[in-house]
Amino acid sequence: MLTKSDFTRFLQCPKALWLNKYRKDLLPEEPDAQLQRRFDEGFEVEEQAYRLFPGGMSAHAEEIKDQIAKTKALLAEGTKVIFQPTFSDFKSGLFCRADIIKQTKGGEWDLYEVKSATDIKDVYIPDVAFQKECLEDAGLKVKKVFVIVVNNQYVRKGAIEPKKLLKIVEVTAEAADYAKAMAGEMAEAFRILRLKKEPAVRILRQCHNPYDCPFIGYCWKGIPTPSIYDATLSEANLNALLDEGIIKLGDVPEAMIPKSKRKFYQSVLAGEPQMDRKAIAEWIKKLRYPLYFLDYETYSSAIPAYDGYRPYQQIPFQYSLHVLEKPGAKVKHFEHLATDNADPVPALAKELMGQIGPKGTVLAWNMAFEKGRNSEMAVRLPKCAKFFKAVNARMLDLMVPIRSGLYVHPDFVGSASIKAVLPVMAPELSYDGLVTEDGAACDDWPKLVGLLGAPMTPAERATMKQRMLDYCRMDTFAMVRILEELGKVAR
Repeated sequence: MLTKSDFTRFLQCPKALWLNKYRKDLLPEEPDAQLQRRFDEGFEVEEQAYRLFPGGMSAHAEEIKDQIAKTKALLAEGTKVIFQPTFSDFKSGLFCRADIIKQTKGGEWDLYEVKSATDIKDVYIPDVAFQKECLEDAGLKVKKVFVIVVNNQYVRKGAIEPKKLLKIVEVTAEAADYAKAMAGEMAEAFRILRLKKEPAVRILRQCHNPYDCPFIGYCWKGIPTPSIYDATLSEANLNALLDEGIIKLGDVPEAMIPKSKRKFYQSVLAGEPQMDRKAIAEWIKKLRYPLYFLDYETYSSAIPAYDGYRPYQQIPFQYSLHVLEKPGAKVKHFEHLATDNADPVPALAKELMGQIGPKGTVLAWNMAFEKGRNSEMAVRLPKCAKFFKAVNARMLDLMVPIRSGLYVHPDFVGSASIKAVLPVMAPELSYDGLVTEDGAACDDWPKLVGLLGAPMTPAERATMKQRMLDYCRMDTFAMVRILEELGKVAR
């Protein structure tokens, strides 16, 4: 059988389809926290979408065979709206579970696919085209095809209003256009499934496009670091290099390297950092003491958790702040973490205003994120607007010397992420063991305050809280140490 998930997986990578069917032992035992959270959000959005269709009946059941039987029974009973109908045609070999189908006055059916995204993505079209094929194989005539997505302009005021939260977008024509090529693609997918050995597939850009593949660890086990995949090369150049058997980055002709990765490439060839000491010194001269190293942790969800927020709007619930009053002074640390199930911004803003003074440079890593949150909090809390605007006006981005190539190290592997930079510039520090077992802070916070998940014991909450504080504290202390190291380079 070829399911709709199989089909979309095949379109990304035929090898992933084969491995998912025959080598499930290679899959992670549990999905990571961020992936699980996306699943959970999808279910929440589906529940809101069902409210758009009063009187609908669910075909959900624990066993697939029961889902199929329940779908057939609901159709036989003349049910007009069915949630999670399941169709399987052993003649065609196709299987799918749709989100919603609704019968029209003419006896035809409209198909609705629910997505937790805020716009229509190209990858959704093969998904709905496959479902349409399954429905029609089962004897249902599909009139129109729709995708239901989240309206990111919706602002919560009280109870969630599904008609305002969600948008219904027709994609009938797009699905019909795609269907013209689908028969050949399905035939190829079935050919892959019949193979006795895993297919040989060249690694290009498909491993992360459109989704992160769970088999990356298996497929990439022989790839060196750094490799041709660390230089953002075009697919054409990747193919040309692989034709020549080139996989190490140092073996790539310099003419192929994009300008943005040229210094990284040169550092790999030299086997040592590439530094512009004068430019780093000039950048450091911009700093004004006291220095405030600031990092926020935020939570966002498809369905806004509190009044006044939009879908996927970032809600700051935690910060870490290291303060250096003057050169050579002992660094001070402040922190805040909301632990109640309520809008965390007012309390966070109140504490932060008491800890960041009116003078001095505020430093962040990739400051656009922190500045964005400050701007949003200024709108949300008019009495704090002057403070947040002033903070933004004197903020500098500590990532700039790394991202702009003033300091490039081969062991950064072309990344300016603080997690890539810190172990190289301050090897005594590490994020290992600080990322919580269940994921990053943004995934743990809704569990901590009771927004999601089962209730925790006081001991479990205390442990989670401490892990979150330790993790966020490392983000700002990492900036302190990286600035110290940049200062040594600039001398």
